[in-house]
Amino acid sequence: MVSPMYVAVSRHQSESVRVLLSEGFSPDAQDCTHTLGLHSPLFLALSHTPDKPYSESVRLLVAAGAHMKEEDWFYALATDQTALLQLILEYRWISPPETPTGSGSVFQRDGKVSFQLQELRELLCVALEHVHFAPCWLPVLLKAGLQPSLLLHPHMFDHADSDALNYLLEFVNWTTLPGGLKIILERRREEQTWKPWPHFDTITSLSHMCRLQIRSMLGPDLLMRTSIVQQLPVPSPLHCFLQFRDIQEPSYKHSPLSNQIQRHNNTHQHRHVL
Repeated sequence: MVSPMYVAVSRHQSESVRVLLSEGFSPDAQDCTHTLGLHSPLFLALSHTPDKPYSESVRLLVAAGAHMKEEDWFYALATDQTALLQLILEYRWISPPETPTGSGSVFQRDGKVSFQLQELRELLCVALEHVHFAPCWLPVLLKAGLQPSLLLHPHMFDHADSDALNYLLEFVNWTTLPGGLKIILERRREEQTWKPWPHFDTITSLSHMCRLQIRSMLGPDLLMRTSIVQQLPVPSPLHCFLQFRDIQEPSYKHSPLSNQIQRHNNTHQHRHVL
């Protein structure tokens, strides 16, 4: 028997979704991939609203902790709109890499449930598959506490927009990148597909090294999402710098064929992350 959650979502009855959740029905219901071609009510709700950020049913399911799968992440990341991604991050927490987040582990902070390891893996897989939209999702994810090193991937360095790549490099020590990534950067520089910011050719400044060390000690989640820097014995004008908010965000360059949500297709490839 199919969960009534599917029925409520399919009929756009958000109030029914609200009641079912309040009565203890799971936001994930059961996987109906083999019978309905749907793995969750959230996926059904997302497929009903491809031309707008999200519906009330989507908001309710996300707020209830609906599990995010790869197909769901496409709606949040393979687009130039960030409203859905911001909604997800309003209710979910990107925990530090060392936090155990297996299928049986549930961690919360400030009322937010942490992503399980598989959810984070699939987020990164979809993000790397759609680096064209990195100028849109990259600032949102980094400000939400995603560890920048998780995006130091050859595919990202090969295909990301120049501004997006520069933005990412500002969150790491660009002088200590792995050799393979440096080779990609040199090739792109020669091809003129990457225009590095001038200071990337200089020794990393002491001030930048300091904020990297502070992030390492506090963790990107605490540093980026909270006001903890205000408790540090440093002048208030430095708070913005320590949270990397002084870095200019990349701008998304629209193109006729890429300003709509990109569908999962047969050419999709999994990127090995985490």
